[in-house]
This record gives sequence, structure tokens and C-alpha cells, in this order.
Amino acid sequence: MNPGSGPDPRVRLDAWFDEALSLEDDARDALLRRVEAEDAALAAELRALLAWASADDAALPLPAAGPARWAALFDDDDLARDDAPLPDRIGVWTPVARIGHGGMGTVYRVERDADGFHQTGALKLLRPGSESEEFLRRFTEERRILATLTHPGIARLLDGGRSADGRPYLVMEYVDGAPLDRDCDRRRLDIDARIAVFLQIADAVAHAHRNLVAHRDLKPGNILVGADGAPKLLDFGIAKALRASAADSANSATEASATRLRAFTPDYAAPEQVLGQATSTVTDVYQLGLLLYELLTGHRAQHAQDASPRAIEAAVCEHEPVRPSERIGDDDRARCAARATTPAALRRKLRGDLDNIVLKALRKAPERRYASVALMIEDLERWRRGQTVRARPETWTYRTGKFLKRNAWAVAATTTIFALILGYAITATLQADALARERDRAQAEAAKARQIAALTRRLFEGAGPSVAGESPLTARQLLDNGWPLIERELEDQPDVQAELLDVVAGAYRDLGEYERAEALADSGLRAAKRAVGQPLLLARARHGRGRVAIDRGDYALAEMHLRDALGDYRRISTRMADRTGGGDTVQAADVLQDLAELADLRGEVATAQATYRDALAIRRARHGERHPDVAESLHGLGMSLRRSGDYIGAEPLVSQALTLRRQLLPPGHAAIAYTLSDLAQIRNDLGEYDSAEALYREALASQEKSLGPHHPDVATSMLSLARVLKTRRDFAGARTLLERSLDIRRRAYGERHPAVALNLNDLGRNHFESGGFDRAEAYYRAALAAYPADDPGLPATVFNLGELAEKRGDLAEAERRYRETLAAWRARYGDDHDRVGLAWNRLGAVLFRQPDKARWGEAETAMRQGVAIYRKRLPADHPKFASALLPLGTLLIARGARSEGESLLRDAWRLRHEAFGAQDPRTREATQALAAAGLSTPAG
Repeated sequence: MNPGSGPDPRVRLDAWFDEALSLEDDARDALLRRVEAEDAALAAELRALLAWASADDAALPLPAAGPARWAALFDDDDLARDDAPLPDRIGVWTPVARIGHGGMGTVYRVERDADGFHQTGALKLLRPGSESEEFLRRFTEERRILATLTHPGIARLLDGGRSADGRPYLVMEYVDGAPLDRDCDRRRLDIDARIAVFLQIADAVAHAHRNLVAHRDLKPGNILVGADGAPKLLDFGIAKALRASAADSANSATEASATRLRAFTPDYAAPEQVLGQATSTVTDVYQLGLLLYELLTGHRAQHAQDASPRAIEAAVCEHEPVRPSERIGDDDRARCAARATTPAALRRKLRGDLDNIVLKALRKAPERRYASVALMIEDLERWRRGQTVRARPETWTYRTGKFLKRNAWAVAATTTIFALILGYAITATLQADALARERDRAQAEAAKARQIAALTRRLFEGAGPSVAGESPLTARQLLDNGWPLIERELEDQPDVQAELLDVVAGAYRDLGEYERAEALADSGLRAAKRAVGQPLLLARARHGRGRVAIDRGDYALAEMHLRDALGDYRRISTRMADRTGGGDTVQAADVLQDLAELADLRGEVATAQATYRDALAIRRARHGERHPDVAESLHGLGMSLRRSGDYIGAEPLVSQALTLRRQLLPPGHAAIAYTLSDLAQIRNDLGEYDSAEALYREALASQEKSLGPHHPDVATSMLSLARVLKTRRDFAGARTLLERSLDIRRRAYGERHPAVALNLNDLGRNHFESGGFDRAEAYYRAALAAYPADDPGLPATVFNLGELAEKRGDLAEAERRYRETLAAWRARYGDDHDRVGLAWNRLGAVLFRQPDKARWGEAETAMRQGVAIYRKRLPADHPKFASALLPLGTLLIARGARSEGESLLRDAWRLRHEAFGAQDPRTREATQALAAAGLSTPAG
């Protein structure tokens, strides 16, 4: 269409304006001169509009020239005024109310009565004077699109035609409802319910995409929720048919330019719409991300400071949205109340997976978003099921990780080879700076370099298939071949030898070969002590030896080496204060991290948490918030809180550690799997069993792939997953995992080690709960023999022997075991740990079962102690509560406090019924307790 032709001056101005926006300065001036020659008045208006569109800092008022024409580009006809009379009839429809108007026309609520049939609809009537080719094309396209879409979440097309004065109209299903955001707030829907509603909307959008239609104007006002709570998607006025055509191609430049200012709402626009680039289904993905952000937080993800094009472009295309969990402030109580929660709880709910899902949809580059709405739906469904989601933060490490994943074996071998020479490379590089000052020392270092080069050459000469056999040597074989060469060939170079042996010992630790790692760490420490004037090298060797001692379960030796290393690092830091800025170094923080882990293993909870916090403070000061070392300290502190019974405090710390590690480490990294497994433990503690199982399975699959099936870390994840399966009464599945785990740990640690003892204890517990009491006792006694003296895990096995005695009716033995356990746990954890609560509960139950009723008062006191601790430590709906409430409720009824006792029994039944279902033995136990008290189940 020639912009200069056509009867409607608004359309001519619109077209010239679109063309001018797409031109550079000289070409635009030429266009203005051509327009001026044809229509001077229109050219003046065009210049004013272009000046308005070019404003960067603030919205300018509408151009004074031609205000009526300019307003006509955006506003409606006179019939759209609120005081204008309604048309008598449009086709077969009678307008009864004006319900809205927009750039293309006015929308009426209309009714139709014919042959006893009554129908209500929403009729969109094209405005007068807009019968241009472009308007008609868009209106016709909207009608064609609506005719192709049949979905319960999309308002359907009812009718269409032309009015008496020839204007086109279409009639859609009328939805008597409120905009999405207002409806959700009015009903105070929580996050789960809002996501359920959002998934209905997303499914409707996905249906449109399957019919090759992109909506391109998704926002709360275009989604109405009726009285039945079902959302309906409206207004396909700027929808795009995804079938390419010649006409589409011819009009693409004009359409793109027009889109920049009119075919979107800025707060709900995608970057490609603002930039006038091609739109597609991923434009809808972005807008769904904006919609979900607002539903979850009550805030908009993007908002322009003013209406100027520059402000809109900055808000939509440049500014990254704040993470949803971080957008919630303590002053958002009203928004949180509308979501049936509090600011702290909402931040926790959004942190992690929901943050990642929303931000993946909101990536500025279309190719980095979800490739389809279906994939976004899938991730949200995985979140609802407690499974891990596929969305991950956008980082450079994520892209690097894809390369590492594709070349895993080559990278592993290369990393090991370079690790062997890394220590010397660092040394040689540092010494190169001193060549000009110390020629003699430089010559000595050159000799070392030649020696290392010869050693490395000999190592690689045996790596090829011509020497090694049919296949090249593996990374493990290179390690096995390399360390004897290091010990033999570098005997006269103790500094280089110590550094390389430290690297190789660390590599064997990573492989789970702790005996070999111990021997190499000892050799490295001896070499470091022979290297005169190398305090940093000695500190590093002591640190490495301390780590191996932890792995071997020799905690006293570990503490000695770690504290020696910490003292070395601090003395070095003091001497170099002018260069380091003073304070502890990152190496000191590394040692503190290991000392904290050691304190945790010893059950010294308060010491562990204080030391973790010290390490975290140093790492934050040295690295900032986004660093793998910060994630490690958050993880360690969170797990220490978990061991002290503070599950609610632990969860956000470990979740944050997992988020950081996913952002900063390549996919498949061992640390990610390790954090997944520990977060699963916490979710299991909180009673979130679906989430726990999904996290454990992801961790186990990742570890088996990256570490191999026989690594000790794989055994740890197997044991943890087995505990969830046991909770779900899958005793056979749990037993298989526990037996595999025990086999791995015995090979890695030997027969007497805390990890082996823990595994034996869990096997005993699995047999006990499935009715195999004799097998359970055998495993418990094997665990007692495998535990080192005073190990913090030992009282758990003593407790389990008490439960076994109680089950067999030996109440005196059970009481003795429970009292022994209670004393040990109180001494180690304090008086309000949930393990202490468990011990009080079982002790009270045994006292209640004894024939002497005089002990019932003591029994009630013990049980109430247990319940009080559970109320302090566990979420109110945790199924563990039932184990404490059942015996106390039964006791209270026996002692005449029937009202309170009945209430406790009903609460216990409800908790187990909700957690495990009606047929689970634990629920049936609660049902039997109600029946014994003459009560029916709440459902009955």
C-alpha cells in the first residue's frame, strides 16, 4: 500500500510514521521532504510525532499539531464515550452495555433471543472510519484465529458479520468475571492454587500454539475468571498467525514498527516487541513469565518509569527482573495476606525452583527461554510433584558445562594430567618473575623444569595404545603410574615433590581411594618438612593430611593436622599483611570449613556452627556472595543446623547453596549432587517426601554417572534414598539400596568405621519395621561393634535396641536403653532437639505399659516433654507428631482426661491419614487407638 494514498488521513499518518521509524537520519529527512511536498499539514504532524518518539528521558505531551488525528490513532470513536447512546441492534444482537474499547473499536455486552433461545456475548465492533486495508486485515485475522481455537480456557467465537452501516463485528463468548490478578487476590489463593490456575491459562496458550497462533498480548486484563474459578483467555486482537505468507512478509517491516508503540502494553511486552523484531510463540512464553511473576509476588517484573520510548526500552530490554523471592519485602504483608502467607514464608516458597522457572521464561534473548509453553508447563508440574526442575539460572558456567558434559571423559583425563603438573607450573610461573634478580635460583628452577618435563614425558609415553595395549590408559591408570615416578624421580626436589603428591592425594580422595590417599599425603607431608623455607607448602601438606584423616575416621589426628595448618596460614597472613590487607586468608577459611565439618562429625554442634559462620564470613569478605566457596559454607552451616534439629532454619541455607552451585558449577558436578542429597534429607525431615525422593534420585543418578557406581558418595545417596523408601513402606527397595551401600562402604573404609556402622544400623531398622526382629538385632549389634567409642551415631543404635526390646515385651530392658539414649542425646544436643523428644516419648510409652500405675504420672511428664519439643522443632503438620500424640492421648484417656486425650488421638489419625493414606499400617494403628477409646475415625 502506498502510504500517501487512501481516504483516511489517520491511516496515512500511521503508515508514514511507521516508515519513518525504520529509516536512518538522512533517509528520514528525505521522506519528510517528500511528505511535505504532498501534504504540508501532515508533514508537520509527522515531525512532531517523531520528536515525541525520540525522547529518551521523559514522556512528552502529545504533539500539539493535529491532536484529533493523533488521538484517533489510539482512541475510539464517539460511540465509545460513556455517555454515548447504545446502538439499537447490531446484526441479530442487542447491545445492553458498553464494556470496553480499544484501538480497533468498541466492545459491547450483547444479548440474542430467538426461538426461545437466549444467548449472551461480547461483541467487538470496528470503529467508524477505520475500514482501511490494514485495519480490515487485522480484524479479519482475529476472527479467523478465533474460529480455529476450541479450548475451555479460550473465549470461543459465537458470530460475526457487518453492522447496518457496513462495519465488521465479531461476537465472542461473554465471560462474567474479574481480571485474573484481582480474582486471585479476592479469593486469597495461595501459591499452589495460583500455579494451578496459571497452568490452565498456559494450557490454553499451548493450544493456540498447536493451532499455529501466538497471542502476543497476555496480561491479567485479557484473562477473566468466572464464578466457577476457571480462567478464560480473551482478546486475540494482536495475535499472530504463525503460517508464513507472502503478504505477511511484505507487511513485516510496517507491522514491526507499528508494534513498537501500539500493539502491546509496555509492562507486559517482550523485548522483541519493543525492538520491533520478529515475534513467535516464545514471545508468549515471556509474557507468561511476566504473568506468573505478578501472580506469585504481587509485583510487576518490569515497569517503565515513564511513557517515553527510551524508558520503555530500558525497562523491557535492559533491566533484568529481580528474583521473585527477593522481590518480597517485609512491607509486603498485604500482598502476602492475599496469598494466605507471610513475607518470610513466601520468600522461602519462591526461593530456588520457582525463581528459576520464572526467570528462565523471562530471559531477554528468545532462544534462551523455554522453547515452548509445553516445556514451561512441564517444569511447573515437576515442581508440583516435588521433582527437580530443568530450569537453571542463566550463567556462563551453564554454557561451559554443556561442553564439559559432552566431553566428560576427555576433560577428566586432561584435568588429572594437568593436576599432576599444576603445583610445579605455579611455582615455575612465580619464579619466572624473579629471573632478573636471582640468576642462580633461576638456573636451579630451570633444572627442575627439565626434570619435571622428563618425568611428564615418561608418563605420557606409556599412555598411547601402541604401548598401553588396545586402548589408551585411563585417568586412573595415569595416576597409578604417576605417583611412583613422583616419589622416585623427585626425591632431591622435596618442594616440587610435596606439591605434586598433595595434588595426587587429593585426586585419590576424590576417587574414594582413601587408603592410597593417606599414604601419599603422608609422603607429601614428609617432603614438605624437608623443603626448607616453604611455610606455605607445609601448611598445604598439613591441611591435605588432615582432610584424609577425616575420611579415614581418625578425628584426633585430623584435628591436630588441621589446627597446625590453620596456625601456619595465620602466621603467613600476619607476615604478608601489607599485601593481603590483613585478616584470615582464603586458605585459612578452607581449614576452618574442614574444622567445622570435623566438629559436626564429633557431635560438637555449637562449635561446628560457630566455625562454619567464621569460614562463611571470611569467604564472603574475600569473594563476595556468588562464589563456590560461599556455597560450600552455606551448605555446611545448613546441614549443621539440620543435625541440631533446626530443619526450618536449615532448608533455606541448603537451598541457597544448591542455587549457587547450579549457577556456578557445570552440570553433573559432584558438589551439585552432594547438595541435592543433603537438601533431600532436610525435605524428608520436614515431611516433604515426594520432593525428598525426587532430589535423592537426581543426586544418585548424577553421582553414578560422574563418580562411578562404587564411590562412597554414591553409597551415601543410596542410604538416604533408602530411608525415604522405608518411610513409604517399600522395605524391599530400601533393603536393596542399603545392601549395595554397605558393600561400597566396607570396600572403601573397612569394617570399623562410622559410615559402615551407620549403614548396618539402617539395615537393622529396615528389618525391624518390616517385622524381621532377629535380623534387626544382628545388624544392630554389628553396628555397635563397628562404631568407634563415643561416636555420635552410637546412641541411635542403642535406642533401636530399646525399641526392639519394647516390641518383644522386655519393658525393663527397653526402659534401660531409652534412659541411656536420652542421657547421651541431651548431653550432645541439648534439651530441645527432636531426637531428645523422641527418646522422651518412647520412655513415657514404656513407663505407661508397665503394670505399676503409680508410674503413669512419670509417663505423662515424659510424653508431654516429647510433644513440647516436637511442637518447637517440627512443622505443625509433620507426621512425626502422630508418634508422640498417640501414646499421650491413650494415657490421658486412661487417666480420666478424656476430652484432651480424644483430641490428641484424632489429631494423630489425621496427620497419618494425610501423610500415608488410609491403608498404611501407621494409619491403621491410629484407627485402632481411636476404636479402643470408643471413637470413630474423623472420616467415619
